[in-house]
Amino acid sequence: MSEDPTVEYSTLALNTKVEESFVTPLTAIRGALEILRDFPDLQPTQRKQFIDTALMECARLARGVDELAETVYAAGERSMLQDAAEPTSAEEQEFANRVRVLDDLKIIDIDFSDYEFCNSEMVNDFFDYIDRIAERVGEDCYFALNVWECRIWPEAWVAYAHRTKKVRVTYALGMFRYVDGGDVAKPDVLSDPDIAPSREAAFKLISDISATH
Repeated sequence: MSEDPTVEYSTLALNTKVEESFVTPLTAIRGALEILRDFPDLQPTQRKQFIDTALMECARLARGVDELAETVYAAGERSMLQDAAEPTSAEEQEFANRVRVLDDLKIIDIDFSDYEFCNSEMVNDFFDYIDRIAERVGEDCYFALNVWECRIWPEAWVAYAHRTKKVRVTYALGMFRYVDGGDVAKPDVLSDPDIAPSREAAFKLISDISATH
């Protein structure tokens, strides 16, 4: 398995989409045409059956082309929105470095690792940025939060609890916390069973849940 689950799940989703929208109908069309070519003495009803199959798969292929065009257009529109949201300060640059939008997986991945929330103002500044990103995405996503060594001071707890709840209710299809400290050894047993032991594990949970909907 790839060390980066984003690559593996993205590739799997893309390969599946290409096969369903293009490879499968092209194979069916080619098969129908080869039969019509190789068996000129087919009964009219059989000939009509293969012609209907080819036409049906042509329509399916056309839908795939339309969907691809819409995806390309949406990606270009999303790129323009992200360009318009360039960080305007060193603080926002750090937020931008810690927030990734994974469109194909419908995940907003947020890296709180080694981050220290000292007060409510710090919480609100970071979550204001997260809100802007979620609004620009424009649809509900799964949220994955890396909470490795994230420190929340008592002065920040109320604001943190409030803002995470707001994100969950307003934008999230689901919110999953995980710990990923890079090369740092992870604890054998997590004190909170609701926290996934790695980013890969969190993404696998999201993938499994998404597949059931």
